[in-house]
Amino acid sequence: MRERYDEQGNLIGAHKMIFDNIPDDYRMKRVVLDDKVPDLSYVGVMKYLRSVKAGEEFSDDIFYSKEVLSHLALDYIHSALLLQKGIAAERGQDIVSYYLIPCAYLCKHSIELKLKECLLEKYGKVEGGHSVLALWNALNEKELIHYKELDIFIKEVEMIDSNEMALRYGISTKLTPLQESFKFDIDNMLTNTMFLFNVVDKYIVGKYRYEGK
Repeated sequence: MRERYDEQGNLIGAHKMIFDNIPDDYRMKRVVLDDKVPDLSYVGVMKYLRSVKAGEEFSDDIFYSKEVLSHLALDYIHSALLLQKGIAAERGQDIVSYYLIPCAYLCKHSIELKLKECLLEKYGKVEGGHSVLALWNALNEKELIHYKELDIFIKEVEMIDSNEMALRYGISTKLTPLQESFKFDIDNMLTNTMFLFNVVDKYIVGKYRYEGK
């Protein structure tokens, strides 16, 4: 609790701070930097390499976009796996998790990016929208190994966040409860996603990128 005072210095109450380690006299700092930054992202490195014309391939929009989509998809799934550790650590303690919904969102978004990478490899363009089912159907890879199992999984992921509101906002635009179910197995969601990544990377990305078919 942090005590609150009026202008005369009289105690008028207290407030439980969300982040008690941040003092009241904290001074806001610059976020966007012009000089050398302490942390590097793959997207940032790719943008820099393109700006300095590190190679002919960096001027190719298709090459650049495929590389960024591929690595950013991995960024999101690895971030989800880190959140999963927090979920697992709290299990059996009747604790409402801080991490479950953000973890599911990161997982779903990684799938979206991976499918868009596949579309870019196959068709040379990326479908818009955030529906993983629409992206999956646009790929039209029904002969893909494990297609039936992956199709069921994609439909489940779509069901969890069918209107693209559940995992980002938790409420509808009308400020009412959503129809989606918030009961799902996050461990299965993550392992299924990793399996999906393996399959589509080998049989779609590999097929169109390296075999040219």
